[in-house]
Amino acid sequence: MNVKISYQTLQLPPPHAFAYTLDLSFVNDEVQIAYELEFLNRDDISREEIEAEGFSENDDYKWEGTLGNEWASLLHESLQNIELEDESEDFNIYLHVEMSENGETRDGMVVLAEEWDYKLQELIQAIYEKAGIEKPLKMLIQAIAGNQRAFYEVSGSFEKRAARINKTEISWEALHDLMADIYTIDFDQEPVKSPTKDGLWVDPDGESGYQRFEDQAGPKAEDIKKRILQALEV
Repeated sequence: MNVKISYQTLQLPPPHAFAYTLDLSFVNDEVQIAYELEFLNRDDISREEIEAEGFSENDDYKWEGTLGNEWASLLHESLQNIELEDESEDFNIYLHVEMSENGETRDGMVVLAEEWDYKLQELIQAIYEKAGIEKPLKMLIQAIAGNQRAFYEVSGSFEKRAARINKTEISWEALHDLMADIYTIDFDQEPVKSPTKDGLWVDPDGESGYQRFEDQAGPKAEDIKKRILQALEV
């Protein structure tokens, strides 16, 4: 199977607006990938405006390489079952797929664009990890209650689609659910190196310091905290 995926943001202004293509070929137990990212409409703004948003003058990127069976099997099965339509009602993204297999071709706009958008973000994160641009996910958590203190290290490799809590393997889906709860907060407070106050303390990148979950998670903090603690006790 050979597949071309074309993606473009439709509502984002520069310097955030971007488009990318993914050319996929499935060979044995691997998927061969050509990835090309281009940022759009930056001629309309100044270099100072671009840099103020944390970008550089040229953030375009190209990569060619392979990912293993963890991605090859998932993508092959998902693409075989993908729903396509002639026109999309999604006003936020353009997501088009062309594919050919055994002499047959299909193309169209992706029906479940939001679901596929998330899946493709994970694929691109796996590419950046394989390329050495991004590190695997690592998060440190402490749960403090009086004199009791529990430590957890959550790790995940997008390239391998593998996750652990401390030394125990968990499913990729379990990592999804855990991260969805943890990232209900924005981690924008001043980090603490050695927390002492009772609560759930999260170091989102495993090296910058802890922030107290309850201080930022809003009125549902306790319910979410219970789910997180249950997920951590594997």
